[in-house]
Amino acid sequence: MNRARPGTMLRCGSPQKALRRGVPPAAWILLIGHLALAGCGRLIQPPTATTVAGVTALPTDTARPTATRRATFTPVPATPSDTPTPTATPTPVIYVIKAGDTLLPIARQFGVTVEDIQNANGITDPRRLSIGQEIIIPAQPAEGGPTAVPSPTPVALRIQGLAFHRTPVDSLWCLGEVVNVSGQPAEEVQVQVSLHDEKGQLLAAEGAFVQVDIVPAGERAPFAILFTAPPTSFAQYQTQVLGGVPSTHLGPRYPDLKVVEDQGGWQEDENYRVQGQVHNTGQADAERVLVVVTLYDGEDHVVAARAVSIAADLFLAGARAPFDVILTPVGDVARYDVQVQGWWVGYQIPEPSETPLPSATP
Repeated sequence: MNRARPGTMLRCGSPQKALRRGVPPAAWILLIGHLALAGCGRLIQPPTATTVAGVTALPTDTARPTATRRATFTPVPATPSDTPTPTATPTPVIYVIKAGDTLLPIARQFGVTVEDIQNANGITDPRRLSIGQEIIIPAQPAEGGPTAVPSPTPVALRIQGLAFHRTPVDSLWCLGEVVNVSGQPAEEVQVQVSLHDEKGQLLAAEGAFVQVDIVPAGERAPFAILFTAPPTSFAQYQTQVLGGVPSTHLGPRYPDLKVVEDQGGWQEDENYRVQGQVHNTGQADAERVLVVVTLYDGEDHVVAARAVSIAADLFLAGARAPFDVILTPVGDVARYDVQVQGWWVGYQIPEPSETPLPSATP
C-alpha cells in the first residue's frame, strides 16, 4: 500500500475548506475506533492447508448504521499564517497508570523511590492515582546528589493528513496521523490541536494519544481528537507533538503478528468494509490482539479510523484469525491501511509488596 506524503510536525492554517457539516449522527458512531470486545474463552487453532481458523471479529457493541449519503469532502492543506509556531521541547519519561498500579512497584521498576515520584509529580495522596494518569519518572540520582527530572532527546515525529469534521450536535472532530520520521520506534505518542482566531488568540485546545502503542520507525498511526464545545468559528489551527519517547524494549507487546489477504471496498449502504486475516507467525501464543484500520482520501487526509479486537482470548502460534471492520468515512476513500498489535500471553504487571499502597481506581 502506498505511503502518505510527508507533512510538518507543527502546522498552521485556515480550516474553512477542511470543515464539513451535515454528517449524520450514525456516521460519528463508527468514525473513531472503539474496541469491539467479543466472546470469551475461544481458542484459535492453527489452520491446515487453506482452512481459516479463528473467530470472526465482527464488533458487537456498535449498531450497524443505516444508509447514508456519501459526504463530499475536499480539504486543502493548511496555509502558513503569522501566528508564532510553538517549538518542540524535550519530552519527559512518562509512565501511564494502569489498573492495579501502585507507586511502589513503579518506583522499583525504574530504580527510584516512591518519594522521588511524588515530588516530581506533586502527588500528595498516592491513593488517588487513576487509570490513564500520566506521571513523570525522575532520573536516578547521582551519588549524594538530588533526584533530577530527565529531559531525553525527543523522538522525531510529524503530524499530517489533518482534517476537521463538525457533527450535528456541534462538536468537532479532528482526524490525522503521526509519522515516525526517526530511526527508532516510539511510544507514548501524544498530539495536540489548538484552534485560534484571526489574531492568533487561542480559542480551544485538545489532545489525544495515537491508536497504537508503538509506532515503528518510518511508520504512522492515526489519532482522533474531539472538541466537545468548539468555538462557532476559527480562523487558524495549530498542531503539535506533545509526547513521544524512544521505545527501547517491547515489554508486553508481541511482535510476530502479520496482516494477510486484506481487501476493502464500498458497501451498498455506503459504508466502507475492510476484511482480511491476522497471522501469528511466531512461536508463542498472543492475546489482546487489536486491528487498527485507517481510511484515506485522494489527498492523504484521514477520513475514518477504527480499532477492533480479534474475538478470542488466546491466539495460538501459527494460527490465523479473520477480521471484518466496517467504517463510515466522512469523505471519499482512495486507500486504506491496516495495523495489528497484541500482547505476549501471561505478561505480568509487577506485583506490589506485602503492604502495598492503595491501587489506582477508574
